[in-house]
Amino acid sequence: MSKTKTSGSRWLPLVLLNSLLIQAGIYVVRPIITYKSVELGADAALVGLIGATFALAPLILAIQVGRFVDKGRSGLALMLGSVILVLTTIALLFINSIALLMLAMPALGMGHLLIMVGGQTLIANRSSSSQYEKNFGLLTFYASAGHAIGPLVGGYLADSGEVTVNANAAFLFALALFLAAVIGTIALSTRKENPRPKQDLEKAKLREVLAVPTFKSAMFVASATTAVVDVVLIFLPLYGREIGLSVTDIGILLAIRSIFSLAVRLVLGQISTKLGLRRLLSWGSIVTMVSMVALGLTANFWLIALIMAISGFTMGVGQPATMAWVSRISSPDSRGLAIAVRLSANRLGQVTMPALAGVVAGASTAGVFYMLAALQAASIVATVTSLKKGE
Repeated sequence: MSKTKTSGSRWLPLVLLNSLLIQAGIYVVRPIITYKSVELGADAALVGLIGATFALAPLILAIQVGRFVDKGRSGLALMLGSVILVLTTIALLFINSIALLMLAMPALGMGHLLIMVGGQTLIANRSSSSQYEKNFGLLTFYASAGHAIGPLVGGYLADSGEVTVNANAAFLFALALFLAAVIGTIALSTRKENPRPKQDLEKAKLREVLAVPTFKSAMFVASATTAVVDVVLIFLPLYGREIGLSVTDIGILLAIRSIFSLAVRLVLGQISTKLGLRRLLSWGSIVTMVSMVALGLTANFWLIALIMAISGFTMGVGQPATMAWVSRISSPDSRGLAIAVRLSANRLGQVTMPALAGVVAGASTAGVFYMLAALQAASIVATVTSLKKGE
């Protein structure tokens, strides 16, 4: 067996392992940063602003990262992203001011962006069109497993049983995960893919990518899905403090959401084949919209757990479905750029929606969830008007 074929047989498990470790670490760090921000004196608006800075560098640099990856550097992007997360998490262990926290968050976001673009481009380029839903479903399945492990273990480690949280205990756990991710990406980073000829790279222009039919709608739907997940991740801890839930309780609730997202991704390929992309995305958004309204109306842990389970199931549909949507309509010579543009739209939502949610939370934290319901309503409209029946 040739070296290429051997490498080809290993690439997918390595990408999936990286997704598991990285997402677990990110889901340890980000909820704990909400608690750390409050302890450092941040109000609801500032918590939202700090959360928004996570997506600031990715918003600005996503297109450049896409072009970098399109030069055959997907594996290298995974390695660089993992190293950035290691270094930033080490810095978090020593940060004790809001200003420094706001500097660390864009670095976290940049590391995460490199990993997202690198991993998704590897899958898009090495999978046939018929395998997109299956392989992107696997990618997001492992991500969801990380989303479940991260807050569950991180919340337990950080819960001191007092008003303050033991943030560094959680950060050390995240650091271990990121270090493991670095080791796991060595094989991918040392094997450069075939770069595209210069004339092909020149074709990968932003204007051409944006001109692809339904691409802008796909970006909006992806951004709306990401914004809901992100805002819940940032503001559920704040809402929990108001209604008397502990750090461990919030970790459990976030884990429940992720476990049910994980479950749906196991069968996403079959569901997508049966329902089609249009019905899959629109019904997912409808259920998520209703769930967000219900979340703002209850302070009961068990009811919130039920809502997290239901919304986790439907939130788990959005990301892999829009990944498949974008990959299918984009040409191979600009696929890395197209994925980066989609992620750039996601980051725009991650900058604007948490910042807006912070303003809304100043009046009512529950109002944040009603805002997310309105966003999902807009997503439904975008889906049904852009995709034809049967798609």
